[in-house]
Amino acid sequence: MNCCGQKRQGLQFTSSTDTPAHKAEGENNLTTTDQKPAYFRYNGNSELQVRGIFHITYTFSAQRRQFLVHSEDVSVMRGYADLTEVKGP
Repeated sequence: MNCCGQKRQGLQFTSSTDTPAHKAEGENNLTTTDQKPAYFRYNGNSELQVRGIFHITYTFSAQRRQFLVHSEDVSVMRGYADLTEVKGP
């Protein structure tokens, strides 16, 4: 049954790692990120260290409550209950 083998070879498989979920296809098939940098404010009293996707460490504390967070790290920050996304400085 040679025909089945030929059809199988003709299939192209892609994995979920081929195109990251946070990227969107834009005009002219260019890949762009859909996330912008954002400010986050810390609501806790002790120190909180959060490590971003590209190993940037953000250290929040009572003295340093607010940071401008890299666009790739916004989704990480949203996972912390003591951090609130704010409009600006």
